Amino acid sequence: MPVDREKLSELKERYDKSIRLMEEDSKSDPDTEPFRSHYAARDILLEIKAKLEKLLASVEESDVETKLIYKSLLGFIYKNLGQLYIYVEEITTGRKYLQDCILLLEDFHTNPEAVIPLMGSLNQLGILQANQSETKDAKDTLLRAEKVYLDFNASESAEPLTTINDLLATNLENESGAGRLLLEKTYTLTLYYLAQVVCTLGEGDASRRYCHNTLKRQLEFKDYEPIDWALNAATLSQCFLNPDTLTHARHHLAAATYMMDGFEGRMLKPEMSEEEKAAQLETFKHRYADVNRCWVKYGLYILSHSKERLMDDKDDGAENEKKMKSLTLKDEDAMTFSLDLSIYETKITDQPVLMFEDAKEVYHFVIGHINQAKTYYTAETLASEYAKIVMDLSSMLKYLAFFEENEDDQCKLHKKQADHLEDLVTLLNPTYYLVICREVWYELGITYMTMLDIKLDKLKHNERPSPHALNKVNTLCDKGIKNFGKFIDSFPKIDETTSDEEMQLILYAYFHLGRLYYKKITPDRRMQFVHLENSLKFYNLFLTGCDKRETITKGMKGEIGCCREMVSLLPLKLAQINVSLNS
Repeated sequence: MPVDREKLSELKERYDKSIRLMEEDSKSDPDTEPFRSHYAARDILLEIKAKLEKLLASVEESDVETKLIYKSLLGFIYKNLGQLYIYVEEITTGRKYLQDCILLLEDFHTNPEAVIPLMGSLNQLGILQANQSETKDAKDTLLRAEKVYLDFNASESAEPLTTINDLLATNLENESGAGRLLLEKTYTLTLYYLAQVVCTLGEGDASRRYCHNTLKRQLEFKDYEPIDWALNAATLSQCFLNPDTLTHARHHLAAATYMMDGFEGRMLKPEMSEEEKAAQLETFKHRYADVNRCWVKYGLYILSHSKERLMDDKDDGAENEKKMKSLTLKDEDAMTFSLDLSIYETKITDQPVLMFEDAKEVYHFVIGHINQAKTYYTAETLASEYAKIVMDLSSMLKYLAFFEENEDDQCKLHKKQADHLEDLVTLLNPTYYLVICREVWYELGITYMTMLDIKLDKLKHNERPSPHALNKVNTLCDKGIKNFGKFIDSFPKIDETTSDEEMQLILYAYFHLGRLYYKKITPDRRMQFVHLENSLKFYNLFLTGCDKRETITKGMKGEIGCCREMVSLLPLKLAQINVSLNS
């Protein structure tokens, strides 16, 4: 028996109405009946389902072709019902319809009539399972969808693909290319969902691969919003910030910038209202600032990783360089886009730097992106995000100072770092930004202590230091003490309820305060006594804290050894000073 085209034509009218209800009429549903149009669409789809099941039952078993068409149509309707029931929060029923579609069509997965509803149902079931915390099941389901796509493309019956509109049409002609395009978009969604699911399962490499392939396919099939695509590419770049894949990180950031630059010239259309233009411009500035911040993180990683390599005594120079280059180039073709990105990629290296001049180039590149990001993230409007950008700037200066060999120039860079942090903490009210203020106070303490160490090293080579040099040492000690003190005082109480992360920083602050008080220089014996007494107090606080939290002190063996020595030495010094004061 041939397909009853007249009945299918009637079903198409009803189907089109159900789609209009869901996509258009639902926008006008009142708040008191948010699913009114969806319920009406559901009733129509259930009516279509019943008629298709009746048509399928009337076909003889030998008429395989007609049966397949009716089954495929039923699969589309089951899939739509599954999505609709899930949307109106009837999860169990929605899941059942998706499973019904899969059961109905899985034996026909290489048929062009059945593959689209089958893959769509597998996708929807996979994402439902993920949202229900059935993560491993979700992965298995989505991998089935991926296999269906690959098997279908490898089969001999790959074309022409049919959409539901093709199957319901009164003529036998398919919409030109619509089926293939829909299948490719469906597979792109499979990869997108897989990226999220395997990421949840801790499979980082697989997640990065699926994310990249999603972006690549969106480009290939022109199925993307430029700003969203750019932001996703920039976000993915951060997953490649490790020594072996810096080339991929830079490539994805370059692609994000390419996309934003290309969109800027065509984003404002004549037919837009002034409000729409303003909203589009605001979104563009916001997301371009985010892309710039990702470039900042890339540059920061280049310098921090370069510092780590140079400080690693086990680093085997040439051999390590050769090994890293081979790892960097591995699978490079699989992680690239078909875009000419050379104008962006040549602006910054994708290799560790060795010399100050190379580090300076990275620094200047990053400063440009910091300044661009700060045009959107300002202290007046978005203080928290502005603070993070300033902290990144501080880190850039710190890493750049590491590559500077001249001690005076090192100090200048750290002074610049401290100035930025001082300006920042002055802007912030600790009542509202306490967590950020703590981070700044602690970083300022470290910065002043670093400058102090540089000054003290210079004093070792000067038998008769000037009063100015000695005063500078004390000033740096005082500034370090002040900021570490503010950091500690910001905790209302320090006890067993203090988190391990916070306690570790507090212990380090105690250690640094003990050292800073010890380094103060004064000819006044009474002041010497006070400074050493404070030094002993903070060294003891450090050791007491370590004894109470042994789990967080594994990396503090050097500091603990130093403190034990100092708490033995300092009472003797204090006793000597006390004798001289009383004599």
